[in-house]
Amino acid sequence: MLLLYSIAVGLLIGRLLGGRVRNLERVHFVWWQLALAGLFVQLVLFADPVQERVGAEGPYIYVISTLAVMVALLRNLRLPGLAIVAIGATLNLIPVIANGGAMPSDPAAWLALTGAAELPVAFFSNSVLIGPDTLFPFLGDLFVWPEPLPFATVFSIGDVVIGVGAVVFLVSAMRPRHPVRDALRGPTPQPVQQ
Repeated sequence: MLLLYSIAVGLLIGRLLGGRVRNLERVHFVWWQLALAGLFVQLVLFADPVQERVGAEGPYIYVISTLAVMVALLRNLRLPGLAIVAIGATLNLIPVIANGGAMPSDPAAWLALTGAAELPVAFFSNSVLIGPDTLFPFLGDLFVWPEPLPFATVFSIGDVVIGVGAVVFLVSAMRPRHPVRDALRGPTPQPVQQ
């Protein structure tokens, strides 16, 4: 959910710097279908009825869908900001894979977020509480985006890096065309007149 704030910040900064949202239309993101499919699988996967059906296969599906998004992301590294997003995604993927398909989460962060005295027995399916056997706990969800802010949650350093990359991408993609810069890149191919 931190990404939603990054998108809002990126759009705002891009606009303040003279960019236009409609300039996003000229961004050529290849293999976008693969990224969209991976994100859709994750969205469906975390719905309660689906979680019950997939059971122990859930973590594997989560990792595979995340890798699908990562492949599409790596295919588009030429776009400004996406290398930063890829670094953040890698920082998130490392602890997920190392901990059996679940993101390590700090119990203290969840308690601070919920204000509860103890965590419920049922925990989020894509998270595991950090314990003595947790691998790469420092890359887990350690930070709190507190209430009453919308989309209150816990988040990782990888999420922050992804957010920074998203801002860079949006600001860059929204900027107006620059005649000198465009001339250095070469002419834009024109459609053939019939």
